[in-house]
Amino acid sequence: MHGVIFTAFDDFLTERHGPDVAADVFAGEPRYLLSGAYDDERFAGVLAHAAARTGIDSGDLLEEFGVFAAQQTFSRLYPAFFAVSGNTHQFLLTVESRIHELVRATIPQAKPPELFVTELGPDAVQILYGSPRKLCRLLRGLAEGTARHYGERTTIEEPECMLRGDRTCRFEVRLSPVADAG
Repeated sequence: MHGVIFTAFDDFLTERHGPDVAADVFAGEPRYLLSGAYDDERFAGVLAHAAARTGIDSGDLLEEFGVFAAQQTFSRLYPAFFAVSGNTHQFLLTVESRIHELVRATIPQAKPPELFVTELGPDAVQILYGSPRKLCRLLRGLAEGTARHYGERTTIEEPECMLRGDRTCRFEVRLSPVADAG
């Protein structure tokens, strides 16, 4: 698991659930480096501890974290990736080639999942996700957070999900502009 996930999760817990919760969840954990790679089990343990500490279901917490990570962490750490795309549709179509391939080349032990993203039209994409980690709720949150970053709204359907026994997860992400308030 990429170190940025751990540091972003710490930031998320601190901001959304308070510094005491974050300190408790990460007590006894090593200092996670943004450029490091760590065993998946470490993140599973941190997530389980956070779910127990906050009283929030781990899947719901993971999705909430994904929204936060896309909006707050990744957009701040990697602004060029967001700027070059210009909208959620283009960002999602290129996340594998621009981001995951770079992670694999620079931190081989990080092993991000392979995403197969295809266009379903000018305002929709399909994402196929398969990973032994089964962090599909994180991916769902990341898609939602990315859309919020661009000022867009999502409708996400998941007709296939590993958590329901399917071989892979299949997301259909439909995008629309957020209606003006005035």
